[in-house]
Amino acid sequence: MKTFKLVSLQLLPDNQHPTELHILDGLIINKENEANTWLIEAVVDYEHFNLFKEITADTDKLTVSCIITKKDNIPAYFDATIADVRKMDQFASILFRAKIRNRRREAVEFLLDTLVDEGYNGEDLKNAFKEGLGSNK
Repeated sequence: MKTFKLVSLQLLPDNQHPTELHILDGLIINKENEANTWLIEAVVDYEHFNLFKEITADTDKLTVSCIITKKDNIPAYFDATIADVRKMDQFASILFRAKIRNRRREAVEFLLDTLVDEGYNGEDLKNAFKEGLGSNK
């Protein structure tokens, strides 16, 4: 198994705008098993507790985007299920079981589609795309 720091977590519901979550702490674990399973744990503000309870009741799977280790890394996309939602004082701990998706190409295509859907074009699209890839140069 390999463990990494979870830097960013985004929920990507089908046909809806992505939801960026402010995470207070988090880990992502590559179990390195035959099923290619990952565990993602995010500690978030308690205000998100009910959101995750609703998601658990409404859907089996969701897509999540995670930035691992450093903020300027390209996001990794996962098909995930919520395994557990727990209260921790004023925080909530969310545990996902996940399988990683086709990494780089899917991430780049998703970013481009999102920017076009948001109305970017021309030089603005080019700049937003570079920013989304983490290359602000």
